[in-house]
Amino acid sequence: MFTLRSGGLRCPFTRRRYLRDVRVAVLDLGSTSFRLVVADWGPGSGLVPRLQSRKHLNLGMVVGREGRIPEPHASAAVKAVTKMRRRAELSGTDRIVAVATSALRDAANREKVARRLAAAAGVPVRILSGDEEAALTFRALQAGLPRPGGPVLGVDLGGGSLELAVGTGSRLDSTSSLELGASRLVGRFIRHDPVTRTERARIEAHIETLMDTLPGDSFWPATCVAAGGTVKALARLMIASGAAAGPLHGLQLATVDVEALGELLLVEGQRRRRRMPGMDGHRVDVLGAGTLVLARLLRRLGLGGTAVSEWGLREGVMLEAVEQAKGVPPRVPLKAPGQGEPESLKAPDKGAPALRRPALREPAVAF
Repeated sequence: MFTLRSGGLRCPFTRRRYLRDVRVAVLDLGSTSFRLVVADWGPGSGLVPRLQSRKHLNLGMVVGREGRIPEPHASAAVKAVTKMRRRAELSGTDRIVAVATSALRDAANREKVARRLAAAAGVPVRILSGDEEAALTFRALQAGLPRPGGPVLGVDLGGGSLELAVGTGSRLDSTSSLELGASRLVGRFIRHDPVTRTERARIEAHIETLMDTLPGDSFWPATCVAAGGTVKALARLMIASGAAAGPLHGLQLATVDVEALGELLLVEGQRRRRRMPGMDGHRVDVLGAGTLVLARLLRRLGLGGTAVSEWGLREGVMLEAVEQAKGVPPRVPLKAPGQGEPESLKAPDKGAPALRRPALREPAVAF
């Protein structure tokens, strides 16, 4: 159980030493891709991204198949981190933070690879536990979207793992982490395209087995906010197909539509999936498995849908880094991504009617 600090501080940013902006660079060494985000934080502007880059490595799939990070993949990871560090230093950042998630956390040779990555980054690599990952993501979810009055379920679905966090306001009550990331599942269970019946049966049984360890549906709040690369890629497909409308940040995804799109992604071949409007080409082989996880989770918890957050783990790490640099939590104001106010966080009713099945047609929104 984690408890985040809340309340008690009265506008510390009015004091002179807190008025200067802070530039933070985060190296997010994830299971699907490595990402660099450089952002400024100031008392008047909030958290504003200035530079972003990514390198797709799919280490989660590799670890799912082999249980470790083999040399060619380790060398590619080191090369990517070296380039990102240079870009961060050229940006004039005040602080570089490197964090690693499920792929490195679960690799049998993680210590050796982590040392090489730390040397390339010029700073220690913090290998986050599943609970730490959930807590940091929850912090960003609460900062990036309007807070409802009651408890919230925060979901972070990435390439290596699924994190769940429950809390109210800035108070975090519980966290869970399951090895149900999209790349991990594909690496472990899938060898054919499209997925065979046997492979699908095995992956579904694995999902259900791990989800059986979660509390019953009466434990979970009715309001859900989801983040992570899998969720955002799914949301872009929904927007492009016309199954959902609005800006990505705060977008509502209905459970029935997530289920329908998951079916489509699992039965279609790669060529057809790649041509779907809004498809991220780097996720074409793993998005079906990830969508299946999200659909099963929402249905199991009795949720009619979830809101989407563009803020996630990286932003949570940034907020923590700003707090460490300033010596106080950066509480006001926090600038959420996108334009205008996001849609309400109120989850759709469990029996809400479906929108429409995602169709393969021209995108409604340019990406």
